[in-house]
Amino acid sequence: MGSAHAPIYDPLRWDFTGGEAIETRSGAAARVNDPHGGEALRHPLSAPLARTVGAPILSTSLPSPLLRMLWGGVAKSTQALGWHRYLAVDAIAAATSLVRPGRVAECAVRHRRADPGLTAQAARARARASYREYFRTCLDLMWADALTMETVRRDHPMDGWENIARAEEEHGSGIFCLAHFGNWDMAATMALSRGLALTTVMRDFNPRFFNKVIVWARERRGLEVFTPGRAARGLLHALRHGRFLALLADIPEGGPTVEVQFRGGPVLFSTGPAAMALHTGCPLLPAICYRVDRHYRILIDPPVPTGTVAEMTQTLADRLDALMAVAPEQWYPFNPVWTDEG
Repeated sequence: MGSAHAPIYDPLRWDFTGGEAIETRSGAAARVNDPHGGEALRHPLSAPLARTVGAPILSTSLPSPLLRMLWGGVAKSTQALGWHRYLAVDAIAAATSLVRPGRVAECAVRHRRADPGLTAQAARARARASYREYFRTCLDLMWADALTMETVRRDHPMDGWENIARAEEEHGSGIFCLAHFGNWDMAATMALSRGLALTTVMRDFNPRFFNKVIVWARERRGLEVFTPGRAARGLLHALRHGRFLALLADIPEGGPTVEVQFRGGPVLFSTGPAAMALHTGCPLLPAICYRVDRHYRILIDPPVPTGTVAEMTQTLADRLDALMAVAPEQWYPFNPVWTDEG
């Protein structure tokens, strides 16, 4: 294991999630309201949760009415189609695999490194499946927007709830740590549907108009969103006020990292989740959310044992690797993963 890039673990000095030093969406406390009209947002997940959300940070401006109407129309259409909604995106994924054989081959090599027992043919099939699953995940970001809280709770189970209950009872909150696997947005929807107050970090991306729609869609459910730069104080504030954090560790955009062994080789993981757990005493809970049959399922592992930041981050990587074995095609290694690649 390599050494940490930043040896001093001071949570208030760190950008835990990487990215450029840009302002967060932090500001005055607010409820789940429309900042433009003052009315409660009429989202099937947000209204019943307003009392549990301490201080969600809202977007500075809403997407255009046309974009909101388009988003809502796609969400309702995918709901009406049920699982037939995947027919179109599966065709797009298949076409993408055909026109980008080099990228599929690279993805297959990574799958085979993570699972040496795969034949070359099986690795290529898994790579194509990863493209299909990723396109489905993107579509389901809109599909989930039209789900009701009751539907989410009924149809999409969570295993390991006892670990969440223990974290609430003993510490008041906790830190979910996920990898780029399965559907992390659906994980947030499922947590919110069960009354958890949740805070996360989202880096800005292009095109800007789509970035604005994603932020709006996430925040109107009651999800507190920070941009990456200098988010540490906001995340610590959230933990101390009874909110759970949901953070991705396996593809840091910058900030302090440590090299761990993950999926068959050396990978840089963000040290922010472990450092924050040590600083606050809140448990670090490895978690995944993946599709199984016609449902999503969350698996919540027991807390990572306390140790050094490097030790805890390696244990986190090991736990995530083991959890991801339930659906390896829902890992998306489309870009370089390990530090010794190329």
